[in-house]
Amino acid sequence: MTAETVEVTPTGAKILAVVMIPAIAVLNYVTGVVVEILKLPVWGDTWATMFGTLVSGVVVGAIGGFLYNIVMAMTLWGLPAWVWGLCNIAIALFSWLFIKVGWADLKKPLKLIPAFLTLGFIYPILCTIIGIVMYGPGPVAKPQAAVYYAVEAATKNLYLATYIQNVSVEIIDKSISWVISLAIASAVPKKFILAKR
Repeated sequence: MTAETVEVTPTGAKILAVVMIPAIAVLNYVTGVVVEILKLPVWGDTWATMFGTLVSGVVVGAIGGFLYNIVMAMTLWGLPAWVWGLCNIAIALFSWLFIKVGWADLKKPLKLIPAFLTLGFIYPILCTIIGIVMYGPGPVAKPQAAVYYAVEAATKNLYLATYIQNVSVEIIDKSISWVISLAIASAVPKKFILAKR
């Protein structure tokens, strides 16, 4: 007879994972509504997706983030905006990747820089493609529209202007969101963490 190693997941972590899905949606929604009302120059609506992924794993983070976009599309943005849920799924995947490669530790701030750059320059490629396919190239209704107009005037390239505008929002927004999510996740007791480090 050989002894098998059995990994036991604490019941509390499983319950938290189930509760985390609607919590992610609600937290992102509240943040998104506040941003909309105050007309802030960031989106602020993915930090809970990152947090949920850090605590309960990529599937929970992706489902919660996508659910948020469905609710936002049904209440504030209009139904076609559900497509932005793909961006929240990407955020969960990036967060999971950052955990795996060691870019998820506030005690090692230099290791956060590659995460910031990925979120600031690679993630906006997806958002730009979705935006162009759904709505065409153009400025967003945020202060970063000035970036769009400046790049478009200099290059005459609507697509590049749309991408650079997105970079100007995301490099700040997603970096702040990543730090916030890491700070909050670090306060969660280890027995409730399902995401493997």
